[in-house]
Amino acid sequence: MREKLRLSLSEIAKLDVTQDEREAIIELMIMTMYSDKNIKLAEDEVIKEYASNIKWESPLSLEFYLGKVTPKIRTALEDKEKTTAFLEEVSTRIENEAVKSQVLKLCNDVAMADSEFSVEEKELLENISQIFQIKE
Repeated sequence: MREKLRLSLSEIAKLDVTQDEREAIIELMIMTMYSDKNIKLAEDEVIKEYASNIKWESPLSLEFYLGKVTPKIRTALEDKEKTTAFLEEVSTRIENEAVKSQVLKLCNDVAMADSEFSVEEKELLENISQIFQIKE
């Protein structure tokens, strides 16, 4: 699993992404981690590994940004309508189709980081795939 994750991280690192896209990627990774309401250290480590390998070009520190966005993600996960609205907004910030495809793979890796693939994680990934219009 770690090797697959490294491959996903290296693939997305090769893509030319904007700061807005970097933020959206992190938000989706966090949403995946929180989706089953069972946060595991392995999932958190995946997000930290990604964050430590990206160029952060925001006036906000990454830590402050995470503190600001996490409650927004938790609120979005309260019901399907909020989740869909959140994902649609995120989709507008990721313009590159290749980035969208890689993000879906990365979120799948976050979900599998703890070797457990919950129903909630599966539903979220299917929702991301539909909203991003990614064909499997």
